[in-house]
Amino acid sequence: MPVPVIMPKFELAQETGKILRWLKREGDPVVKGEAILEVETDKVAMEVEAPASGILAGIRAGPGEVIPIGQPIAYILLPGETPADVEAASAGPTPRATPLAERIAQAHGVDLSAVRGSGPGGRVTKADVEAALAAVPEGKVRAVPAARRLARELGVDLRAVVGTGPGGRIQSEDVQRAAAGVPERMPTPAVRRRVPLAGMRRAIAERMLRSVREAPQFAVSVDVGMDRALSLVDDLSAWSAREGGPRVTLTALLVKACAWALQRHPALNAALEGEEIVEWAEVNIGVAVAVGEGLVVPVVRGAERRGVLEIARSLEELTARAREGRLRAEDVQGGTFTLSNLGMYGVDRFTALLNPPQAAILAVGRVARRPAIGEGDAVVVRLIATLTLTADHRIVDGAQAARFLEDLRQALEHPGILLG
Repeated sequence: MPVPVIMPKFELAQETGKILRWLKREGDPVVKGEAILEVETDKVAMEVEAPASGILAGIRAGPGEVIPIGQPIAYILLPGETPADVEAASAGPTPRATPLAERIAQAHGVDLSAVRGSGPGGRVTKADVEAALAAVPEGKVRAVPAARRLARELGVDLRAVVGTGPGGRIQSEDVQRAAAGVPERMPTPAVRRRVPLAGMRRAIAERMLRSVREAPQFAVSVDVGMDRALSLVDDLSAWSAREGGPRVTLTALLVKACAWALQRHPALNAALEGEEIVEWAEVNIGVAVAVGEGLVVPVVRGAERRGVLEIARSLEELTARAREGRLRAEDVQGGTFTLSNLGMYGVDRFTALLNPPQAAILAVGRVARRPAIGEGDAVVVRLIATLTLTADHRIVDGAQAARFLEDLRQALEHPGILLG
């Protein structure tokens, strides 16, 4: 039976992918693992690899077409198979709704058979289910699902709220104003422009909203002396440049130090899955990278097994692919911990939101000269950075977070211990 090439799912909330271009043509031989097309999601463009070796056949969609995840977009003919076998393989029924739409419908008791789909082939999407939910009256009140949830959380009677959305529909902002006792209609400043919340910005908004709503988050901070860490980075960078190696950055050393500390504190290298806390055997550290109007988080896999130079090389490659829109699925999947460094933008300290479902994220501020107490209580000037750890309180307690930060501080103030 021909092997289907399906539209893959790269992100948790992804429902569709847009085909950018085919790298192989109908009838071309392909090898398993070889890139055969490029697909664009809300965040990045990625390559899709051949699931088997054989002949590419039955291409179902061309550049620019938007396809639901899980739907076949082509087939790989195995030895002895013909194009006629593709028709037999593709004769099965197409799913009625996307997986995300099904989950939302099930959670809210929506009958999918009564929802008109706007996706390819009439498939029901998340937007269709949300529109159906918004159309269901609660008394005589029209409100978007998010506003209904917020009203229940804040104890706001929707019948007393004036909606400012299309057709008078109540939005989350209307509920927030009502809860705060602010008049529903207020003078607004002149508008310079309106930018649709779409693409990468929408994906980030949905992910961070989920982070805040689902995870009780707390943050702890520590000031770390960075003199020796920066000296080590300078030495490694100079040596690597002479040897034609990668550019070594402080971020590379931070990744190594985090991996070392996470091995000592596995409770932070974890995630909550249903009723279980899962501690991962491998340390895969995602590093936030700014791109265009948003950010992506490529992952350095197996960071606990790598040296600083190898991590630097991996970061150099991942960052270049991220800014050129060439990230692959495996580049952004499987992260177990996230590092966000805004020091290069002059930020002294900040608190990052969790990257669900991970247990923790580290925010790194800039390295600056600050007064500190030295030997004999003398005031000295040292290079110091503030590190802030945000953690999911369902998984991690304050004492665990504090012990992790203390070990991380020791690793950065005495980086020689990372060689042990």
